[in-house]
Amino acid sequence: MALKGQEDYIYLFKDTAHPVDFLDAFRTFYLDGLFTDITLQCPSGIIFHCHRAVLAACSNYFKAMFTADMKEKFKNKIKISGIHHDILEGLVNYAYTSQIEITKRNVQSLLEAADLLQFLSVKKACEQFLVRHLDIDNCIGMHSFAEFHMCPELEKESRRILCSRFKEVWQQEEFLEISLEKFLFILSRKNLSVWKEEAIIEPVIKWTAHDVENRIECLYNVLSYVNIDIDPVYLKTALGLQRSCLLTENKIRSLIYNALNPLHKEISQRSTATMYIIGGYYWHPLSEVHIWDPLTNVWIQGAEIPDYTRESYGVTCLGPNIYVTGGYRTDNIEALDTVWIYNSESDEWTEGLPMLNARYYHCAVTLGGCVYALGGYRKGAPAEEAEFYDPLKEKWIPIANMIKGVGNATACVLHEVIYVIGGHCGYRGSCTYDKVQSYNSDINEWSLITSSPHPVQGKRPAPGAASPYATGFA
Repeated sequence: MALKGQEDYIYLFKDTAHPVDFLDAFRTFYLDGLFTDITLQCPSGIIFHCHRAVLAACSNYFKAMFTADMKEKFKNKIKISGIHHDILEGLVNYAYTSQIEITKRNVQSLLEAADLLQFLSVKKACEQFLVRHLDIDNCIGMHSFAEFHMCPELEKESRRILCSRFKEVWQQEEFLEISLEKFLFILSRKNLSVWKEEAIIEPVIKWTAHDVENRIECLYNVLSYVNIDIDPVYLKTALGLQRSCLLTENKIRSLIYNALNPLHKEISQRSTATMYIIGGYYWHPLSEVHIWDPLTNVWIQGAEIPDYTRESYGVTCLGPNIYVTGGYRTDNIEALDTVWIYNSESDEWTEGLPMLNARYYHCAVTLGGCVYALGGYRKGAPAEEAEFYDPLKEKWIPIANMIKGVGNATACVLHEVIYVIGGHCGYRGSCTYDKVQSYNSDINEWSLITSSPHPVQGKRPAPGAASPYATGFA
């Protein structure tokens, strides 16, 4: 029967499965060689029969090639130079499947190819992968790599590690090979992690001595970036007199220290990091975020915690983000699995993915670009469960249970190993645990290291007890 008077009635049908079916169809066309109209050839001679429309939809490089007045527009075969066939095959498969496998072995080559061919989403994914695997032994190289390929997130995070952990970075072999321009860039950072300007002299000596023939001429220029009182006439004269001699590391050190003005300031302080105090408890849960800058010695207030009616949560920082995990509600003493993330650069809070296990009085640390939540209490009983959050995969992943579930313990990371020291065990913390547990993430295994000769008799995690406020550095 006709629907009289409803001529303007519209039913907008949207098939949610259509994009997937559409992509699957083109994937089948690609595998079967149907309707292909362009061939890509690698330097090795391997070829891939593709569809112009598919490549243009995923790559601005191919879109420009096939639409602009370029000679390739009218060719049926395009030679792609400088890209290994495995990398090109991965990008072509991505165009037809929306998936690509990124590993430590292929990530840099893949990012370079994605940058060249303008597969922007793949380039971004590779950048996030590299950020996830940044450390003191590769941050210098990654910073240069990020600058060359215009990866802002990787550049910012590698610079942060380089500056915040400079004392460790300059002792890496990679540091000795950096260019003069890169060294001056590092020395010019105001947040370089040295409390005394004099502490920069040693890396200057090491860097100069590594290639003394070419770098001795730069020594005075390098020292000019260090805020120390040095006698320029003495140094230039001494360098001139020593020019014909073989300058060893010890001789360079002696020259520099002899050139120091004996009346120069004992200590010249620099800003190394900013300290954050997140929430806490003072008769009731606190929502405030307090931030201290050691250079200006000034406290300022940050954005307040959105969900603060809880206590005994864990706090740790990963890059510019501070993670606040778990805790329990003050009114009903129920353990929480909630996660809140504070971005120290934007002064904003966002709600994170809940943990697999609710917990309070637990340990929170960061290792290998991930956030770990260890032990703690649930319903008054100690929890052995441990897990970590991978921000790249955006999921919490369980790890091996602790040997002993503890709450109110202390945890730290040293040489890629997590150590959990002491804590309380038993119902509502009735016992003090005197052992040190360690976790090796490479083999997913916990071990007992030693016993503490003087177990810390800290506060037992009885519900309602005041929890210590949480601090973090970013």
